[in-house]
Amino acid sequence: MDKEKILVIDDEPDMLSGCQKFLETAGYTVVVADSGKAGIALFETENPDLVIVDLKMPRVDGMAVLESIMARDQEAIVIVFTGYGTIESAVKAIRAGAFDFVRKPFDPDTFLIVIERALKLRRVRMENSALKQMLDTRFRFENIIGNSEAITQVFDLMRKISDIDANVLITGESGTGKELVAQCIHANSKRSHKPFVPLNCGGLPEPLIESEIFGHTKGAFTDAKQNRVGLIEHAKSGTFFLDEIGELPMPLQVKFLRVLEDHKIRRLGSNEEIEIDIRLISATNQNIEALIGEGRFREDLFYRLNTFEIHLPPLRDRHGDIQLLVHHFLNDFAETSEKAVQGISTEAMDVLCEYTWPGNVRELIHVMERAVALSEEGREITPDLFPEPIGGSLGIETQTKGHLKARVAEFEKQMIQDVLKKHAGNITQTAEELGLTRDGLIKKMARLKMR
Repeated sequence: MDKEKILVIDDEPDMLSGCQKFLETAGYTVVVADSGKAGIALFETENPDLVIVDLKMPRVDGMAVLESIMARDQEAIVIVFTGYGTIESAVKAIRAGAFDFVRKPFDPDTFLIVIERALKLRRVRMENSALKQMLDTRFRFENIIGNSEAITQVFDLMRKISDIDANVLITGESGTGKELVAQCIHANSKRSHKPFVPLNCGGLPEPLIESEIFGHTKGAFTDAKQNRVGLIEHAKSGTFFLDEIGELPMPLQVKFLRVLEDHKIRRLGSNEEIEIDIRLISATNQNIEALIGEGRFREDLFYRLNTFEIHLPPLRDRHGDIQLLVHHFLNDFAETSEKAVQGISTEAMDVLCEYTWPGNVRELIHVMERAVALSEEGREITPDLFPEPIGGSLGIETQTKGHLKARVAEFEKQMIQDVLKKHAGNITQTAEELGLTRDGLIKKMARLKMR
């Protein structure tokens, strides 16, 4: 279990030093700031579980710090230090959102009792928040749509391993729902009351991935103007999800292997080791064993990641699930858009069931969203509402004509154009929604002669 982190803000050096030593001896991780301004900055970068601030400080006083913190996070837990004669100010601070106040000089036993009460409230709030997320129907096993044998086997394995605190590797083609499966595993695990933190390894330039995962210290590189907590620290005691793990650069593979072995990290530019407690779930649409053979992925890391493997079948192999998914997404988008769509025609359903779905469930979602948007109020969904490679102006009879690659390419082009328009031409956001790396999308657009 990760140590809970306390931020102490006080302009008196002796008080600050003594408080830090006392709290560290009591088993907490402590970060300190000697001014209100520095304390506000550390609150942003350190993500503390508890803040203790002196009310009486020059320039930015304790009330200003409290108000700034509460404006950033209404769930933040703050204890204020007060001297004799400033009780009125302490009461004002409690009315402004502080949890409690402690008189200086503090009585050690009383101080620890107040701190434990404050941290207990923090834990209860986090557990309640996570419980609401867990009860969200999107993350219940039975609400991942499908009853085919292929997907039922996936459900069975998910149930068995959710509460086993072991690493999981999710494999499958793009668009099969790997992140949704990871969220379901987390939501049904003993870590469900802790954070689920995702990162797409292919969605960031290589130089930024290390900082994003591990964080950095001020001055670690040119643009590092302040300390920054990495995503793996944000996932403390929860689940860290690494999507597109095959895109992780080789130097970071070495570093990540040590994290899994030692359960410790170092921020970029720091020599200090920080203990972490996470469950790792990773995912890939690549053949990792082939990458190992090419020298692009470490075999020892693969075995560490692959304690349990869940392979998600492509939609074309989930016989019988397409109709269930079509009706689910049709009802969902009709409700969201407040449009009275009168179901889907038999002809249109036949077209969808016969299509090979190279983009899997993600492609089906896109097709149904588009069909509902184009449909007329009170009418059925018909084949002419689908993109050309599926139905549309090509007509049902032409589905079996023409070169498959040409039809797939046309659909890819249309899909990319639609998502690009949705994100106002932003390549990075478009690539993320389509499950591609930025470079991969640019290359695909060039191949399709879109740029």
